Amino acid sequence: MGATPVRAQLLAVGELAPGRSALLLRLPELIASLRAGHALHILHAEAGGYRLRRVTPVTQIDLIAGSVQVALQPRADGGRDSLAELVPGAQLSVVGPIGQPIDIDSDALQILIVTDVEGFPWVRLLATSLAAAGRSVTMLLESNTAAEIPPASLLPESVEIHVATKDGSLGHHGSAADLIATYAAWADQAVAAGSSELLSATTLQLRASGVSDRTSARVSRPRGEGGAKRLQLIMAHEIGCGSGVCGGCTYQSAAGSVRLCKEGPAVTPSGGTGRTRGAR
Repeated sequence: MGATPVRAQLLAVGELAPGRSALLLRLPELIASLRAGHALHILHAEAGGYRLRRVTPVTQIDLIAGSVQVALQPRADGGRDSLAELVPGAQLSVVGPIGQPIDIDSDALQILIVTDVEGFPWVRLLATSLAAAGRSVTMLLESNTAAEIPPASLLPESVEIHVATKDGSLGHHGSAADLIATYAAWADQAVAAGSSELLSATTLQLRASGVSDRTSARVSRPRGEGGAKRLQLIMAHEIGCGSGVCGGCTYQSAAGSVRLCKEGPAVTPSGGTGRTRGAR
């Protein structure tokens, strides 16, 4: 079901953060079509012989090297990840791109990204791409503890990073959402990714600062006055057909029913930010 799979060669297995694996793929057939917010489906035989589609967000693109890095999301059952145990040279079947690129307004020059370790793979390429385009990027990064934080070297030096840890071992003691009030007025646009708790808190904080929840009626105001113009939530998903048919990753957004594998993963928040069937 969906697009025809193509072949990808595994170049390396690495980490985005402790315990968070990533695959570096040679993928000449798809690399030119990939953008920030896209994911790939990797078809792989799991334990028991079931051939499952694994949703892997695209975290890095190197057009010169012809390589694409994708992140492995933790298995829902907490079990062993056979993809992380593959060796370089392995051939994989890949479908993509899955979803739509993250929509950043053309006049948005200052972007606020709020994320945690779970959401980081979905926004790393966004931060890198925006910085390369000369836009100012501030990332509020949340983690349970300092030991789980992705290395700063994964982002360009121009990206301003502020860390919040729930145990207080580094940076702000608490949630990244606690830091939003300091940066909301600076931002032209905001993007959030991660746990449902962080997305809910981010939505509440930015609405309090005057964020617009309607993509069709974006607020026009001088930069630095009244808060970010628009908020998008990146809704991670881990199942689905990739073609919008099965409905397994449907989310109720402010714009109506959204299939995360087709119209997502970026959505405009509705009255609440509860995840739906298929969303993590």
